[in-house]
Amino acid sequence: MGKTVLITGASTGIGRAAVIEYAARGWNVVATMRDTGSADPAFAGLDNVFVNQLDVTDSHSVDWAVKTALERFDAVDAVLNNAGYAQLGAVEEITPDQVRDQFETNVVGVVRVIRAVLPHMRRRGSGHIINVGSMGGHVSLPTMAVYCASKSALQNLTEGLARELAHLGIDVTLVEPAGYDTHFSSNSHEPANPTDAYAPAYDAMRAFSARSVKGNLTPSIVAIADITCSAEPPLHLAVNSFGLTMVRERFATLMGEYARWEHVTARTD
Repeated sequence: MGKTVLITGASTGIGRAAVIEYAARGWNVVATMRDTGSADPAFAGLDNVFVNQLDVTDSHSVDWAVKTALERFDAVDAVLNNAGYAQLGAVEEITPDQVRDQFETNVVGVVRVIRAVLPHMRRRGSGHIINVGSMGGHVSLPTMAVYCASKSALQNLTEGLARELAHLGIDVTLVEPAGYDTHFSSNSHEPANPTDAYAPAYDAMRAFSARSVKGNLTPSIVAIADITCSAEPPLHLAVNSFGLTMVRERFATLMGEYARWEHVTARTD
């Protein structure tokens, strides 16, 4: 029957583009989203694409979507955990409930999907879980600290998961994009308590976006599809050289700071 990939958040951006790419390669694609009415009309013309409802914040929805995918295609060879959004705002502007909602989707939602597919993958002794993180998981940005914190949590979740599954024949990859215009802003949530005090932080973020954002997703989607179920997929995959440069600079700065204060660190031994 061919290989099958289940993609969350498939109505826009990376998820939508991934559906088209995998389908063109002959994969069976389970394109999931909260509202199936928002599916790209082009999906209807693809015989190997099955549009299914899935809300990562609802365990019953996740379990049902995975169950129906297995009934239709017999197997799920790969999962692309793409569903997520960005909570915008300075930390003071965001309520605790908004923080919980951000982590509920970007972290807990990924866990729900993973837990739903793992029993099947364990029985088969194969599978590939791909989580869409962000270079923001390494480099936190002004007015995006809560979003970046959720992607940092996803990074550590993915790394630990990979070590847990290594002996079971199941691969894990964290895809780390940066700087793409993927309806990111329109899908973002505004802070509950905006204040003018953080205008300079917003200006800095706008300047950063002006330098970094580009629109062509195709090379990154091709790269993600290329490594899916490959013999030795990477644990981390940077899909934008701009983001990779950001991370290299961040780690150089971090190690420099550790070195400058190592004389104090040594006293804590």
